[in-house]
Amino acid sequence: MIRKSLLLDEEMVRQIGILAKKEDRDFSSSLRHALRIGLLALQNPELTAAEIKDILEARAELEAGQIEELDLEDL
Repeated sequence: MIRKSLLLDEEMVRQIGILAKKEDRDFSSSLRHALRIGLLALQNPELTAAEIKDILEARAELEAGQIEELDLEDL
């Protein structure tokens, strides 16, 4: 992982801190998660942030073997 320094205003730091507490993450993990969702939102403007979070959660569950991919031919 690469370390970089960046400047954030106090309000941004406060909001990321709140998000970290809500999601039981440390500040850095919360910032990386929010940045990932933000970048995906820019690349996919038709999706809401909530939809993006749902997709990421579903992908993680699939990779963990908790769910199986739906085969439309089986319907």
